[in-house]
This record gives sequence, C-alpha cells and structure tokens, in this order.
Amino acid sequence: METLRLRTISGLAKLAGVIVCLGGAAILAFYKGPHIQLWCHHFVLHGHHNINSPSHPSSGIKWIKGCFLMLSSNFCWALWLVLQGLIIKSYPSKLMLTMLQCFMSSIQSLVIAIPLVRDPSQWELGWNVRLLAVAYCGIVVTGLTYYLQSWIIEKKGPVFLAMSTPLALMITIIVSSFALCETLTFGSILGGVLLVGGLYSVLWGKSREQVMDQGSCKPPEVDQECSQSKQEEASHKSPDALV
Repeated sequence: METLRLRTISGLAKLAGVIVCLGGAAILAFYKGPHIQLWCHHFVLHGHHNINSPSHPSSGIKWIKGCFLMLSSNFCWALWLVLQGLIIKSYPSKLMLTMLQCFMSSIQSLVIAIPLVRDPSQWELGWNVRLLAVAYCGIVVTGLTYYLQSWIIEKKGPVFLAMSTPLALMITIIVSSFALCETLTFGSILGGVLLVGGLYSVLWGKSREQVMDQGSCKPPEVDQECSQSKQEEASHKSPDALV
C-alpha cells in the first residue's frame, strides 16, 4: 500500500518516523519512570501511601492471555484498515459501509456477550450513567468514528489513519490524568513525544512524495529528489535492468 524510496529524503523520513513510533510505543509499554503528580492527585492520594501497589497480583496466565488478545486485536485492526482501503475504491458509499460494520459488530458482540453475561440485571438500562455510556459508545465511538475513519482512508489512504492511531492513546493518557486523576509517568510523556515526532516525520515524508508525484517540484531539494526517483523508475523499466 505504500512505497518506500530509501534514496530520497522523504523515504528516509518515513522509515525514521516508523522506527521512532515503534520506540515510543515500546517506552509506553515497558518503561514507567518517576511519577508526576498533578493538582488533583493530592486529593486522591490523601491517606494512601502507595496507590499503585496492586492488592491482588495478576497471574502469569492472565498476563499472557491478555497480551495474546491485544496482539490479535491490533493485527486484525491493521488488516481491516488495509482491506477497507480496497473496499472503498469499489464501494464508495461510506454511510452504508459504516452501517454494515456496526450491524455485524453488534451481532458478533451479542453472540459473545450472551454466554458470558448471564445475569439479566446486567442487560437493563435506566436513566443513569450506564445509559449515557452506551449512547456515547454507540453514537460517537462506533458510528461517528467509523464514518470518519472511512472518510480519512478515502482521502489519505490507510497509512495516514494507521500512523495517527497512536494519538488516541496519547489523548487517553492526557485526559485520564486530568479527568480521572490517573497517575502520569515520565515514560508516558517521553513515549508520547516520540510517537508524535515519528508521526510528523512519516506524514511529512508522505506529503513530500505526493508533491513529487504530482510533478510540482519547485524547491531545489525536491527537484533533486524528483530526478532521483525518476532515474530509479527508468532504471527499473529499462531492459538492461532486467538482465
């Protein structure tokens, strides 16, 4: 879905951005660092010596199962972004595609939820926070988000959406630290900075390549990259290169 021209500055910027994003994700997962307390943490941590100490240590089997499920979920989500880009080219109706996604996911969730949640009281909805959570998840998280994702893939391609996905993790960390008084660590800040920097590098290289492909190479450095890319394409197409 994406070409990588290693002999150009834009290609190197895309490759470096991907590596930096992987490094930022690894820091978020494996490195915590010192804790950073905000103003709301003083009220929450009052009377507690260590809020981060778990009362019930998690077993190794659950940890392995969670990692396997998370890896499977991310792999399927990445594969769906690529397939969605191919579907939109032949089926451009984004509203119908979003409706089909929501309908099929509702059926799958119902099949899984019925044997796992057998208490009828858990299925009841009243005028409380549970109803607000369900409405927000259905309208914003599912319906509106799926439509916007289809629109972004149609305009910019699946690579743009895949690279901007880590921003959702950073927004969650920042909002939860202020709204829910979650503990903010130095590792999360450092990983977030690397994620944003890598994302900017990839998108900068991608936009630069789009300018090159359109032929509007006005800056001198872009003209040099255009000539290099054209020479590479000519060498690949020449009969001598195939010998």
